[in-house]
Amino acid sequence: MEKRQLRVDVLGSSFVIQSDESTEHLNRLSAYVRARIEDVRKRYPFAEPLTVAVLAALNITDEMFKLIERREPSQSADEISSLAENLISRIDDTLLSHTPIPHDKDPAQP
Repeated sequence: MEKRQLRVDVLGSSFVIQSDESTEHLNRLSAYVRARIEDVRKRYPFAEPLTVAVLAALNITDEMFKLIERREPSQSADEISSLAENLISRIDDTLLSHTPIPHDKDPAQP
């Protein structure tokens, strides 16, 4: 896949990002980060750029964690559960189909 490049200007620094993602996706990411930085900058106008960047990163991470915690279980988790239930059922059926060894007979003796 072709690498795309995007120049991002944040807090007075310029970065070049290389990615396999589309230019539109990279632009959306860049705009989102800049918006979160601007939110922090408005609340703390005298904060150092590194402090602003770290606070913005923490805010973005908080959003991400909350979204992950709220999301519905994935279908693959449901598929795994269903597969596990089927395997347990097959094991139970196999165990029930075998003749048990009588309690008065020693299993080591023929």
